[in-house]
Amino acid sequence: MISDKDMEHLKTLARLEIAPEETHHLKDDLNKIMDYFEQIRHLDTEGIEELARPVSLHNIFREDKIVSPLAPELVKALANEEENGFFKVPRTVDSSD
Repeated sequence: MISDKDMEHLKTLARLEIAPEETHHLKDDLNKIMDYFEQIRHLDTEGIEELARPVSLHNIFREDKIVSPLAPELVKALANEEENGFFKVPRTVDSSD
């Protein structure tokens, strides 16, 4: 069973803002769903084949194609700042340690 403490934790994890009365209804619904899972868990599925899937489970690969790279001059023209052949970007890591 899902407790009030569990519900608060779930709301925090999902970053949900739910009114207290809605939380109560949601908790009841989730507990009903968990009850169904508990019933299913006790079913004997030995010897039952997996259902057919509507979508086949094989990967679709494409051919790799060799293409010409962009000209360095064109790429450098897109940069806001460049220094010694590299893109210069704002610092993203604080090094004050």
